[in-house]
Amino acid sequence: MHTPAPEPEHPSQHPPVLPDESTVARGITLLTFAFILSQFYRSCLAVIAPEIQHDFALSPAGFGAMSSCFFLAFALAQIPVGIAFDRYGVGRPTAWLLAIGGFSAVGFVLAPNWAVAMLAQMGLGLACAPVFMGLLHYASENLSERQYMRVVSRSNALGMIGALCATAPLGWISQHAGWRPALAVSALGMVGACYGVWRHVRDTGHADARRAPMGAMLAESGKLLAFWPLWTLIPMCVAMAAGTGFRNAWSGPYLADVFGMQAGARGVALTLLSLTGFLTAFLLPVLVRRGTLKSTVLGWAGLSMLGGIALTVWPDAGVVSGVALMALLSTIGMLHPLVMAQGRALIPAPARGRGLGVLNTFVFLGSALTSWGFGLIANAGHDWGWADARIYAAIFLSAVLSVALSLVIYWFSPTSAPAARS
Repeated sequence: MHTPAPEPEHPSQHPPVLPDESTVARGITLLTFAFILSQFYRSCLAVIAPEIQHDFALSPAGFGAMSSCFFLAFALAQIPVGIAFDRYGVGRPTAWLLAIGGFSAVGFVLAPNWAVAMLAQMGLGLACAPVFMGLLHYASENLSERQYMRVVSRSNALGMIGALCATAPLGWISQHAGWRPALAVSALGMVGACYGVWRHVRDTGHADARRAPMGAMLAESGKLLAFWPLWTLIPMCVAMAAGTGFRNAWSGPYLADVFGMQAGARGVALTLLSLTGFLTAFLLPVLVRRGTLKSTVLGWAGLSMLGGIALTVWPDAGVVSGVALMALLSTIGMLHPLVMAQGRALIPAPARGRGLGVLNTFVFLGSALTSWGFGLIANAGHDWGWADARIYAAIFLSAVLSVALSLVIYWFSPTSAPAARS
């Protein structure tokens, strides 16, 4: 009796073969190391800002533009990176961009002028763009819901090691050897991260996404902007930059201009900001378990805003209070993984890379705009003859207003996917 040949099965009928636990653990470790480097490069300009301004003859607005180059490139890469993750997985796209980062890190160390330095900052922004989103995406694809929250929160906390290295250690080395030798060490780390991710993070993305035409994927990414629940999260994504953008670029100039602190002392002070962020990253998951994710975001963002209000009223009250209140304001940035986890629950799995890319675009677009905007405020204050304390009070006020607006909109955010997408 003739048996008909079985019909070829659709590739999507076969679920992807998941890597074993040791492979996943190794991949998460390497992506976490790359995230540590990303946090270093996000934060390092704050400590060495006066030296960078001097060496490249930059005005406050020029320095704001330089620091925003990193975050602007970071933001613009998010949606293309999300598409690449959906089609090809995390490993290959991340490794290629980290390779760009290795060349850019060396280029910044050797930069002869501000133009080369800005170009290098853009390359570093591209290199760091896939790292945290890649970590979220890779963990999302390979871990259970309970494991995901625990692992991502731990990796987010460990990332603060990079921010810590960009404070007192960087300030001390810069004061005694110069900022270029200090950043040369981090360039070696970028090369090592590139090799590790290329060698060990092996995943393949979604079969449906690989078959989809690139134009259709871009169109689908655009349609995500019409998905109303994301717009309840996007203002919070931007507002998180109000605290982290100040810490990453303007906390150093604030301490130098208002309190006359040198690089070494600035590094020590900013270490306290990073330690506060480190502790906050461990505390937030505890608060989520005792309450809800949304209530934790609302409560902590409001608490951070109080730090900004106090700095607006008393910008020059003293070094101790200034550092403590800056630390409180900057912890709003530690809500990043919580907001991403809320967004992850709203986005269909095949579009998750692109959806997280949309949210991350606004996080780092916010960082770029606030860093540049703070520079414009500082320039205008100098032109109008304001005292340094008054200039920074205006900067803090702009941060407070952005957080307050985001809290109003975030109040209406859903915590689970709506029954139907609009």
